[in-house]
Amino acid sequence: MEKKRVVKVLTKKIDTYVEQNLMINESKISYYKTLKEKLNDNFKKEIFHRVENIKILKEIKDNQYYKFDGYKTFLDFIKDFDVAKTQAYKYLRLATALQEGLIKEDYLIENGIKNSYNFIKDKESPALKKSRQNPIKPLRFQLKTQESYDFYKKNAKFTAFILEELLKNQKDFLKKLLRKYEELKI
Repeated sequence: MEKKRVVKVLTKKIDTYVEQNLMINESKISYYKTLKEKLNDNFKKEIFHRVENIKILKEIKDNQYYKFDGYKTFLDFIKDFDVAKTQAYKYLRLATALQEGLIKEDYLIENGIKNSYNFIKDKESPALKKSRQNPIKPLRFQLKTQESYDFYKKNAKFTAFILEELLKNQKDFLKKLLRKYEELKI
């Protein structure tokens, strides 16, 4: 009889403990959902402000309003606002795309700055300048001597020309060198 009573008391305590934990977890979950909603709202507000900043920067640059404050260039102007050069020019490209109708403001707000910029990067437009960034990644390799490093570093474009020329017009010679290299490795 005593065992049944102890089991009932333990069961009751465990049930109470589980209920308390569930209530705590539910309040934590509710609090988490509230935080998530606030975060989402703040991001939406932030993107609206960024879109507005994009338009403002475009207007200041296009009309050269920065000269009223004595700035000689737009770059000097944006430095005082702690805006990176690349960020400012991304904003200007987005503003141009908005102006030309390549993207809509809703798309920019929905997808964000980065995705919108990636979307317009490949679009053709007379007002959108193509990025001068080379899409081909640089080649990196280790040379055996300092002398060869110095030569190739000094003549980087010539080195690139040699490698391209070998690949395009001297494939047989390149394959022969590759075989020789593989024999040396063995």
